[in-house]
Amino acid sequence: MRGRIVWSAIGLLLCLQFVACGGGSNPAAPTPTPTPTPAPVTDTLLQGGVPNMEVLVLYTAGAFTTTVTGRLEVTVDWTFATDNLDVYVARGTCTVDQVNQRTCSLAGVSESTTAKPERITVSGLAPGTYSFMIGNRGPAVESASYQVTLTH
Repeated sequence: MRGRIVWSAIGLLLCLQFVACGGGSNPAAPTPTPTPTPAPVTDTLLQGGVPNMEVLVLYTAGAFTTTVTGRLEVTVDWTFATDNLDVYVARGTCTVDQVNQRTCSLAGVSESTTAKPERITVSGLAPGTYSFMIGNRGPAVESASYQVTLTH
């Protein structure tokens, strides 16, 4: 009987040496669930059309205000591929003369002679008030459609 007590005591000591006979003393900490990144939101700021655009006229299609920083995307399309339309987004308001003389603050410009549709993309557009303008360089009277969006 004395031999059994010794072996039991040795077994108990060995068991204690390996941290309580059943594994570690610290249970594994749960892995925290990461907070999901919210999906980007796209707001339509302006959408519409400008009929009967005379040649060599700059039309103010509208103004918009943003309250958050985001990626601005502007798309303008028109009827005849032979015409050349140009697109401008100005900070605040600008006159035709200011645009022509390049004295207003433009956030984005698209003056391609071959692109149809014209597109402007401005990453990191700051909150503020902006004017959106379309110019018809001709050679014919045109009708245009447009969409202005902000993704944030």
